[in-house]
Amino acid sequence: MAQFLTYFLVLISAQLVKSSGVFELKVHSFTTTSSSSVCKQSSECKGFFRVCLNYTQDVFSYRLACSDDTGLTGTFSTDQSSISTSAPITVPFNLKWLGTVLVIVEAWNTESSNDQSTENLNSMISHFATKRNLTLGEKWSQDVHIGEQSKLSFSYRVVCDEFFYGDACSDFCRPRDDPFGHFNCDAAGNRICMPEWKGEYCAEPICSPGCSEIHGYCVTPGQCMCLYGWQGPRCDECMPYPGCMHGTCKVPWQCTCDEGWRGLLCDKGQNV
Repeated sequence: MAQFLTYFLVLISAQLVKSSGVFELKVHSFTTTSSSSVCKQSSECKGFFRVCLNYTQDVFSYRLACSDDTGLTGTFSTDQSSISTSAPITVPFNLKWLGTVLVIVEAWNTESSNDQSTENLNSMISHFATKRNLTLGEKWSQDVHIGEQSKLSFSYRVVCDEFFYGDACSDFCRPRDDPFGHFNCDAAGNRICMPEWKGEYCAEPICSPGCSEIHGYCVTPGQCMCLYGWQGPRCDECMPYPGCMHGTCKVPWQCTCDEGWRGLLCDKGQNV
């Protein structure tokens, strides 16, 4: 019953997990001659990038393009001639959207490191929008966009999120060592059981060597616990009928008399 419950809970949790991918974008260089109205009023102006994915709008429908799938950088100083980001900007999304999408990269100004609001369009320095066909892969694609007052050089890719594998990032595998499983994951997302565990979810303990697979079982690795009617270190010895004196058994509760003995309990000699 406990084993069934374990499998049931693991199966339910696996069904609740959706495929997951991450769009990553690196800004290699950004130069501009424009500034927002915010920077004109502040001597401590900072900037940040916003990256968006949109699956329904055309490249010209910009105003409402940024919606649900969005990623932000931290703020940085804007007093440099060229700006880059060391860490990728990440936009998590469900891979059912893989295909042609609108990629939008925006540069914004802010007066505070703690403020990354994008509600005031006067804070925007520039934006770039381009349609791209996104496919899953580790390789980075390069791109350069040149606007009226800005130039942006960047690279991007789509990869599986952590613990997701497969062509559509729909295979989920997260290492665990608890009552619901004892396994690690290989590079393809296959479950690799830890020593002394087996089964689809590595939740079945491996019993002691020689323990009968039919008449024995274990709840922790290395045990050999006998089913009712069986005994012995390997649970391969049947238990004879209670009180059987000079008899044996092939199945539990038999009392097959040895030569020279008779009776229900094999306790009477043949000559008696």
